[in-house]
Amino acid sequence: MQIFPPKSEHEWSRNAVEGRSEFAASAMKPRSLASSRVACILQGTENIRLVPGAFPSPPGVSSAGASVAEDREDRTDIDWKTMPKPLPEPRWPELDHDMATIPLWPSDPACAVYNVSFALRASRTFLVSFPQSGNSWTRYLVEGATGVATGAVYAAEDLIHFGTESQEGNLNGRVILIKIHANDRRRIPDDVPVILLIRDPAEAIISFFSFMNGEGNTKKWLRNVTDDIYFTKEFDDLFDLNLREWTKLATDRLLYSQRLLVIPYEELKKDPIAQVRRALAFLGVPADEGRLECLRRYSEVPALGLQTQVDPYTPEQKLALAKAAVEVSELLRERNFPPLPVYD
Repeated sequence: MQIFPPKSEHEWSRNAVEGRSEFAASAMKPRSLASSRVACILQGTENIRLVPGAFPSPPGVSSAGASVAEDREDRTDIDWKTMPKPLPEPRWPELDHDMATIPLWPSDPACAVYNVSFALRASRTFLVSFPQSGNSWTRYLVEGATGVATGAVYAAEDLIHFGTESQEGNLNGRVILIKIHANDRRRIPDDVPVILLIRDPAEAIISFFSFMNGEGNTKKWLRNVTDDIYFTKEFDDLFDLNLREWTKLATDRLLYSQRLLVIPYEELKKDPIAQVRRALAFLGVPADEGRLECLRRYSEVPALGLQTQVDPYTPEQKLALAKAAVEVSELLRERNFPPLPVYD
């Protein structure tokens, strides 16, 4: 039984580190949206705190984003547990029985019956995020809840359960989600469904810097650096670029993706199963309560990245972080999502 069909050429043959390095290689210009209002409270010189409800509603987005905004429904009862509009006919994806099947939790008698396999014909859905924002963890959760494998556009990105590289070009139609950190409309067409993960930019940038510069662990997401490396010109230089990339990634998806689900990383940590239920509804897959109960037991098995506690940001950088969060929150409201959580 083979894991992959015969290999074919594909344009995204690059490894996972290269995918993250796209953020360090591009020189993006700052974006300006219709509204630049900022609502933040400067508390001394140590902390800038976003107050999501403190700014008025922005005007409708223009150009390519107009058609997206026109389809929204005005609602005041939404929060981050609100379910997305379901697909007309939720159904389990048909599986490809000629490819590998792996048990998810074989050591637990109550959960050993649940496997993960490859789909025969799955619709393409991208899982988009800035690096170090819970993408791999979300893939693990979705695989546990659906029993269908996920992949990545990066050839050397390991499949979650299969011990081999993703080779996304060979998995067309066989995975339920495709991980990607890059962000442009050629690679993520407007009409392809997207799940967008958004993490506090202050935490995401620190974690990404540690990921790229850490040493000593073969699992790069568990690598860490000494705190003093954050107080360097190298970190300051990358901060501006990374914050622009974080902002552009979120705003482009909110402006252009016609079918979109947004999951804040902080809400995912708070209640993984609630966010998995939202993802299932978005993907059109029925919820299997047995799978979800097992997933609840093992929701953090694949090791989240190290949660660094350092605060290297200057007051000016904290103000820039707050401005970026407000900009994204304005567009979230335009798409009928709640604003971002309050970032302390």
